[in-house]
Amino acid sequence: MKDYYNILGVDRDASFDEIKKAYRKLALKYHPDRNPSPEAEEKFKEIAEAYAVLSDPEKRQRYDSGGLNGVDIDFEDLFGGFGSIFDVFFGGGRGRTSSDRYSPKRGNDLQYTLEIDLEESFKGTLREIDIEKYNTCEYCEGKGAAKGSQVTPCPDCGGRGSVVYQQGFFTMKTTCPRCKGEGTIISNPCKFCGGRGRVLKRKTVKVKIPAGVDRGDTLRIPGEGEAGLNGGQYGDLYIVIDIKEDRVFSRKGQDLFIEIPITFSQAALGDKVKIRYFGEEVDVDIPAGIQSGDLIEVKGRGFPEVGGNRRGSLFVKTVVKTPKKVSGEMKRLFEQLAILEKKEQVSLWDKLKNVFVKKSV
Repeated sequence: MKDYYNILGVDRDASFDEIKKAYRKLALKYHPDRNPSPEAEEKFKEIAEAYAVLSDPEKRQRYDSGGLNGVDIDFEDLFGGFGSIFDVFFGGGRGRTSSDRYSPKRGNDLQYTLEIDLEESFKGTLREIDIEKYNTCEYCEGKGAAKGSQVTPCPDCGGRGSVVYQQGFFTMKTTCPRCKGEGTIISNPCKFCGGRGRVLKRKTVKVKIPAGVDRGDTLRIPGEGEAGLNGGQYGDLYIVIDIKEDRVFSRKGQDLFIEIPITFSQAALGDKVKIRYFGEEVDVDIPAGIQSGDLIEVKGRGFPEVGGNRRGSLFVKTVVKTPKKVSGEMKRLFEQLAILEKKEQVSLWDKLKNVFVKKSV
């Protein structure tokens, strides 16, 4: 009895995937169309026989128990699950069935990256984009044949899309070279689409962007992808959102951030400032004694939730600015302030010194 495991170069406990991988490798190496050596055809027959047994659980079990003295190989079944092996050998698949060839096929989906600014993502907007895609040919209505002409079955394959030929021991099936697997012949192709049934056109598409959309969000526009084949429906268009950096505002999730400068007096005494942004305005209370870099949160004034009612927060970061130029009056007041601050520092130091003295006693 032949050692099929040895023929494929696999262990006796090899998995189906390992057996399939070994078979593919050897089939590519020894197929007569690729290997002209006299031994190649016999070797190819041998590895095909080994694979036919070891890939079938029932036959493999009988073989392992010594109860398989011969094997009938159905090469149609053998190659049926290996469209890619025929792609390598012949540049095409096994050929589609008649129902596959003529059934409607959905068009490809398309993707487009759309850059918007921060205000547009806050308020929502309507944009128009131009995309190039395959559309159903209006003149032949997607049939590929000129009006009045017929689409006829391929005379070489009889409409099957594949042809069968004998090569030594094997009966092989491959894609029909005349109709390229379509199973039909267009004697008078449509002059506008060249018989393809589709034409490449540029189209303007309106995109409604909802308020609150964020970078990386994807919007789906049904039916704005490419035209299908054989009357199949159009694919979809997916819009991936990108957002430009803003010079003043920044965003994190649904929260909006802004940095504002404040003066010494505003930081010390507190104040109320009005902030305008994206068509809205809000009064922000600056508490007395705020430090440079502190954040003030105003809830419910950030970005809206897409399709919802919740809004994020507005965060105001205060930065205390030192004036580069001061008037005479401002200088006099700052000097008075400096004197008061020194007195406060001395008083504070005296208090701290007493604490240190008490602790050391």
